[in-house]
Amino acid sequence: MTTNTNSTYPLTRRSVLKGAAAAGAVSAFGVTSTGFVGLAAADEHTVINTCNDLDIVLALDYSGSINGAGTWPDIESGTDSFFEVVPDDVQLGMVLFGDAPDARPYVANDYLRLATSANIDLLQAEIPASSPPQENGTHMPGALEFANAILDEEGRDGNEVIILVTDGGPNYQNGVVGDGAFPPEDDTTFPYGSFDFTGGSAGGDGNITQSELDETEGVATDIKNGGVRIIAVGIGQNVAGYDGYLENEIASSPDDFVAVEDAENLGAELQQLLTEICDECVPCESDELLAKYEFACVERDPETGDCLAYDFVLEKGDDSLVSYEEGRFESKEGEAFEPISATFGTKYEYCTLYAVVKAGRGLDVQALDAEGGEVTATYIDPYAISFVEFYCTEEAAQAAADSFPSNGGGGRGR
Repeated sequence: MTTNTNSTYPLTRRSVLKGAAAAGAVSAFGVTSTGFVGLAAADEHTVINTCNDLDIVLALDYSGSINGAGTWPDIESGTDSFFEVVPDDVQLGMVLFGDAPDARPYVANDYLRLATSANIDLLQAEIPASSPPQENGTHMPGALEFANAILDEEGRDGNEVIILVTDGGPNYQNGVVGDGAFPPEDDTTFPYGSFDFTGGSAGGDGNITQSELDETEGVATDIKNGGVRIIAVGIGQNVAGYDGYLENEIASSPDDFVAVEDAENLGAELQQLLTEICDECVPCESDELLAKYEFACVERDPETGDCLAYDFVLEKGDDSLVSYEEGRFESKEGEAFEPISATFGTKYEYCTLYAVVKAGRGLDVQALDAEGGEVTATYIDPYAISFVEFYCTEEAAQAAADSFPSNGGGGRGR
């Protein structure tokens, strides 16, 4: 077997993180290994290079109970440390909530931006330096609605997450939030709509009722059904109370609930959450052809026209989704251009891609793990690969294989 090694390929983010973890390189708030720093993105604060076009809105509890517990300085510093390690390709927004939700803009009517250093500076300036006022309300449903509206209006329709950080359950006064009117007293205007809540109390009494729990759960359920993931981070000794309310009714799954008993650990917990989110595979759902690569002549003798070299070249589709670098194929033993495998890069760390591989007269549908940011298609023994097509779903790949003329299908002009 001959291996083509003309090109060098960078380490994937997954392998960097695993290697750094094994070496003890990543600290709670940054990087201590000089080797790992060399592999980081351009901004010094960035630990993770990329995060699959993730959009995050952080919803922070800024209520009277946070004041009473004295945990706001830790929450403020933990949020700062979290912002410092968000990759540049993540869009980031923030909502505070006490008696009412309050979306914090970069500039007027602009709530979600890429986490570049300049934008991080703007968002950090929106974190109050002083502890919350002595209020009774914790307007959790309003905060979730504001965060979801920001994602809906400014998100990229990709991987969207609300991280809810709170020390308890919902408690709020009935009325509209987002129109700036009373009640509640400190309501602010919100450009993406106003929201009416009827499950709360007539006034801010500080007592959590079943109707407040039910209405907030309904809001969270609607958001999750719309494709947004909710991660609930509970702070304090008693946050697992309310019969697991945050864990079972608000978070997208029990695994999306994180209990932080000591607020000093919030920054490290948020960074760990980010690492886990960024390291997860991305579902691929399109039924269309992603890319087709033919094994074709790439160099000819200028005098005779004879082919001097072959490689895989894009024939159809989008090479930004599935890419190929020169020479990433393996040939049969003693044969320079009889590929028995070919490796392709993927824009996202897809959970699974499906390849239609043609070798000889045969076609094979292959399920390929793309979590490492690349996939490898293999031949149909004993024939060399002539082309590879990539699809998101097995059904689409199988339909493409069935339609190919040599399989008895009508073909699709491929």
